[in-house]
Amino acid sequence: MTRKLLAVMLVCSCLALSHGMSVFGQDEPRSGPDRGQGARLYASNCAYCHGADGRGGRGPAIATLPKVISMSNQDLMGIVHKGEADQGMPGFPDLGDSGTKAVVQYLRTLQGVTADEPSVKLTGDPDAGRRIFDGKGQCSTCHMILGKGGFMATELTSYARNRRADEIQQAIVNPDVELEPTSRVAKVRSRDGQSLTGVVRAEDNLNITLQTEDGRYHFLSRSGLAAVNYSDHSLMPRDYGTRLTSAELDDLVAFLIVTGRNASTEPEPAKSRWSHDD
Repeated sequence: MTRKLLAVMLVCSCLALSHGMSVFGQDEPRSGPDRGQGARLYASNCAYCHGADGRGGRGPAIATLPKVISMSNQDLMGIVHKGEADQGMPGFPDLGDSGTKAVVQYLRTLQGVTADEPSVKLTGDPDAGRRIFDGKGQCSTCHMILGKGGFMATELTSYARNRRADEIQQAIVNPDVELEPTSRVAKVRSRDGQSLTGVVRAEDNLNITLQTEDGRYHFLSRSGLAAVNYSDHSLMPRDYGTRLTSAELDDLVAFLIVTGRNASTEPEPAKSRWSHDD
């Protein structure tokens, strides 16, 4: 058993441990409903352990660990299909290739890995973009880069590493298109009348985890809730298309791309009983 297999094992274990649901879609992570289905199923099966953005929680940060990112899609699919019984990892042969690909391909989007990894031409000024990120755009209020900034939204250090400039800009000006699980907002009301609004960090048929704007995590059992209402909007402002000029958007995108390119590889965590040498 290699360390790589053990790290990825936890991805598959969450599929069984969270609530046992396994109805998957097709591949093609960046188009149409297939990617959306992969996102929903990741949120309901894997996010409980690995976080909605794959950056860790009860389990490891599968979106940033080099040993997970470096595995081929075929290797990941093999682990899901066969499992590792001696390590408590069940196999999922009933999913078939298309089912397994849906989860693996969505994990790749969380890692910022694309199929063709296109070269990106920069038209903006990265230094000006940093000033916009921290100033006029107020991006750092919610987003963190290189350990600095907010915590409510996705950590963006490596976000733009392999993404196209036009794709990044669209995510800025149209944040609610293909809303990611990491951005989903819900308002819940308990049976005793208390209400909470926050970002959905994990959920399954039995539980939902919200992070409120004060940073606190709330682990809630659905049996104790009278209502759960999901918003069609993230917490991200929807006016960047008018708040920022075209040149400022180019600068902001350039800053994100350069940051992603220059980001150092995240170190692996200290070894635990789940980690073994090759």
